[in-house]
Amino acid sequence: MPKLARIVPLFIAAAAFGCQHAPTAAAPVVLPLSQAGAIAAQWVQAHAMTVAVADSATPGVNRSALAAFAGDARVVGVSELTEGTREFPAVMRHLLFALADSANVRGLAIQGPMPEAMEVNRYVRSGTGDIKRLLRTLGSPRWSTPEMLSLVEAMRDWNRTHGPDKQIGFYGFEIPTAAHAVEVVNSMPDSIAGAPLKAWFRREYPCVLRDEGARFGNGGRAADSTFWRGCGIVATAAVDSIVALRQRVSPSHSAQLAYVEEMARLVQHHVTIGLRYLPREQVNAAHVLFLADLLGPNSKLMLWGGDVEMGRLTLDGTTVQTGVALGKQLGERYRTLAFMFGNGSVRARNGSLSRTGVPSGETSVTVAPPESGSYEDVLSRVPLAAYWVDMRNLPADDGGKYLKGPRDARLITELYSSATPQLFRTPLEFPQNFDGLIFIRRVSATR
Repeated sequence: MPKLARIVPLFIAAAAFGCQHAPTAAAPVVLPLSQAGAIAAQWVQAHAMTVAVADSATPGVNRSALAAFAGDARVVGVSELTEGTREFPAVMRHLLFALADSANVRGLAIQGPMPEAMEVNRYVRSGTGDIKRLLRTLGSPRWSTPEMLSLVEAMRDWNRTHGPDKQIGFYGFEIPTAAHAVEVVNSMPDSIAGAPLKAWFRREYPCVLRDEGARFGNGGRAADSTFWRGCGIVATAAVDSIVALRQRVSPSHSAQLAYVEEMARLVQHHVTIGLRYLPREQVNAAHVLFLADLLGPNSKLMLWGGDVEMGRLTLDGTTVQTGVALGKQLGERYRTLAFMFGNGSVRARNGSLSRTGVPSGETSVTVAPPESGSYEDVLSRVPLAAYWVDMRNLPADDGGKYLKGPRDARLITELYSSATPQLFRTPLEFPQNFDGLIFIRRVSATR
């Protein structure tokens, strides 16, 4: 995550100190809000819309209000500022289905690997595959939880009970490597592809994996471009060959080849982006727009990003988030929400150090109460268990200025120590960074 490298050295030092001097926990003191903070809390309460945090709750969110927020946006992004909670996947489920019903959202993309996520997409559309194994292939423990499984199964149930024009897909918007996509294409049975075509794929297609490494080689940009351009010809020819093959084979093989073609187009996109030498945030934005194009010009795509990835901001003046690139390219057709909470516990690596001198394995960690003057401090004063609020039209009074910020908010990924909460916060601004926010009063750690 973008903030992780900044936190780790300080976190380890603080954790080591905490292991030697474990203070007695004191009851938190809730300070009264300032006048401006109290006005801000009143405005939020007047404009907040409730959100369900239970999987079975129906309806989970006001669909017409959420559709109005989405408006003409092509992409709606949600940043999971704090990861490892049981409630957030359920909130995403309710937002997704509300927007699918009212705003033509036809896909959910996580901040995960695109080729492996395509396997999950095939599952939610057709039931193909072992979904627990597929979630593990996404490469992070945060995707292999009962809560995530419940969300994916709910998407599968939705697709079973809705027609072709209402189907929802599951995607990823990063490509650490296209190895899985290459494997899918190269694994076409000889009986379908034919021996000559299979021989060509086995000989030529591995250039994609070689050229991924060429980008970071010693030959410089000229040498790298030579590799990628040569492989670009191969990637395009592969798509053309599979399209032609689909027209010749029997209908019984059509679904299998459609999936192979999908992976081949992903490889072609990957090679094209590799040739452009884009910075990370622009690469991710290109992947997002590739997925949006798959869904069609009139469909919306919903994004699930870690920490502040979907926000229009730059951490420490150097780490540009994907939301910045999407905002520049889409303008008003990009909407983004930030997820925050008040109290509770999260699944993270806490202050205990292993023998190697790094934080130990993930466990349930109690989070320190909101710090005075933070966004969570104000949002916790609203007497609702869970809600979302549109922050695009803040008032011009002191409360509006208070909410506009900049003001600190929690930012917790896989590391956390309640002894040093100041390490896990970052300044935000509304609506400059995010158009709205989702808030849950109390959360529990994911299982």
